[in-house]
Amino acid sequence: MLRTWVLPGTIRRVLLLVPALAFAVFAVFHPNPEINAQAVMDVATWFVAFHAIQLLLIGLVAVSVLIPADEFGAAGAWMTRLGIGVFLIFFSAYDAVAGFSTGLAMRSARELPAAQQEVVFQTVKDWPGFDPSVFALNIIGTLGWVVALVGLALIARRAGAARSEWIFLGLAGLFLLGGHPFPFGTITFACVFIAALLHEISRSSSASAAAGRVEPSDASSEPLREA
Repeated sequence: MLRTWVLPGTIRRVLLLVPALAFAVFAVFHPNPEINAQAVMDVATWFVAFHAIQLLLIGLVAVSVLIPADEFGAAGAWMTRLGIGVFLIFFSAYDAVAGFSTGLAMRSARELPAAQQEVVFQTVKDWPGFDPSVFALNIIGTLGWVVALVGLALIARRAGAARSEWIFLGLAGLFLLGGHPFPFGTITFACVFIAALLHEISRSSSASAAAGRVEPSDASSEPLREA
């Protein structure tokens, strides 16, 4: 298969497996305060920090998807390029607006009188789900992920990958439609991790089988010399 880029073995395995596993665990700690001004202000600093770390994980998990895509010869496929590109641009933008802006606004509101705190809260509380422009970023970014992962699942199936591998890839694409916080975020990136692990096991088994084939030695084919 045509490969776009080749990474050293250890770096490749780290980038393939660690980001998705880290994202799956990290999603459990997504801030989930009660819907009132004081509760959101109490977690505002963690809200900003969480989404800053998540922004890094978004980029790294995209690499985790691109590695098997490349090994299936599909890194240049339009579904992969379009899907991952849209996911990186729009989902990262959504993360910045919904995460950073909300957290920073509520953190700044701590010094305001209670009435003004409530005004700030009423302004930002519906940004992620109801503001048309922010909601559009989420939807477009998520659909990019769906296109990339479902497309990769189809490519993996055609390439002869194990059924479990391409099924988990497809599930990873679909589960993010439920949102990135726990539980759907955890399920999404756990599916990516499992698919990546299965891909690595299959790749290692194939490499071991290839290395184990014993070719006839040159010496065995030479005629015996007379004494």
